[in-house]
Amino acid sequence: MIKKYLLSSSLLLSKNGQFVSSLLVSSGRSPIRSALNLFAAPSSSFSSTRTSQIIKENANANANANARLFSEEVNIIYDSKCNVCKLEIDFLARRDAEKINVGNPKLKMTDIEADEYDILDPANGGVSYEEGMKAIHAVTSDGKVLKGVPVFSLAYEQVQLGWLFKVTTWPIVKQLVDVGYNVFAKYRTNLTRGASVETLVQQYEEKKKLEQRIKDDDCEVCNKLQNHPFERKRK
Repeated sequence: MIKKYLLSSSLLLSKNGQFVSSLLVSSGRSPIRSALNLFAAPSSSFSSTRTSQIIKENANANANANARLFSEEVNIIYDSKCNVCKLEIDFLARRDAEKINVGNPKLKMTDIEADEYDILDPANGGVSYEEGMKAIHAVTSDGKVLKGVPVFSLAYEQVQLGWLFKVTTWPIVKQLVDVGYNVFAKYRTNLTRGASVETLVQQYEEKKKLEQRIKDDDCEVCNKLQNHPFERKRK
């Protein structure tokens, strides 16, 4: 009786093809046991609606897994040359990696002043140097970009200190905190780095232009060397 039942099940499995096979694999169960579970209920319950729902659930799960930009929950983009910022980032990083989320850190720290900082990296959310210097930014693992006070709120939440920022969600307090942070952010670099944001941005852009010019010159020299008669003769 069971053999006959499994035979009819296998026919249905072959008709459903790729979907059922993927369902069995994703379930982590043996094919026979999964087949019995699928057909143990009345055939009417195995409707096209349920099939569509399962396919959508599997697709969403795969999409969510593939959409993750990095293993941590939040990527904080900070200015390492700001002593105040560095102090707070170091505190969060230590608490995250050494006390709260040991072996599975929730915070990723990215220094916007690092030579390798790449605005085109999806993990950095397209945050430019100027934007990052004017206000602290963060990118969640699913690509959402945060700015200002919400960055601190989310970061502290990852290290179980979110309660410190709960008060900032109250309407009146939120407005006051936002205004306070905006004023601090506007003059932050004047206080911590001795120059305005505008000056630092200008210096940064000039530095990048110089680096690009040197790179282009190096390429031109390399091309000239490669086309030199002696080099062609060696080849």
